[in-house]
Amino acid sequence: MAGRVEPDGGWELPIPKGGHPPRRERKASAKPARDRGRQHDEAHLALIRQCPCISTGRMDRVEAAHLRFSEEAFGKIGPGHSAKPSDEWVLPLTHEEHMRQHSMGEEDFWSGLGIEPLKIAQQLYGISSAMRMSKESDEEIIRHMTNIITRARADARLGK
Repeated sequence: MAGRVEPDGGWELPIPKGGHPPRRERKASAKPARDRGRQHDEAHLALIRQCPCISTGRMDRVEAAHLRFSEEAFGKIGPGHSAKPSDEWVLPLTHEEHMRQHSMGEEDFWSGLGIEPLKIAQQLYGISSAMRMSKESDEEIIRHMTNIITRARADARLGK
């Protein structure tokens, strides 16, 4: 069996001038979020957080809950394991309802409420985007978004 040859004094890693080791390079396959298709829209998320919870109607501790599941009819493809979808696919949920949604599985959660989440998310994003482009006030945008949420909750109670 051949022995390992080691230079006198051991192996040394070259340290560049300045005394710091070289930085670890990013993998060539790693792509920024934009290249993976996720679109960030912090203004929309801020508006969503000011709307009533679509499950309870409460206004306290509302979070923007991302919808992760896929639905071909809406042209929505899941983002993949451990990745968030684009910010257009969010609905307002209180913290407690958001945790419940994650614990029981999204599709079961929404089915139990009788709400079509992708349809509502699409409507909310459409209103938010259009009204922001026309320079409407946040209060006016939230009023329109709240009307959509209120109608969705009423339709769910009526079984529509």
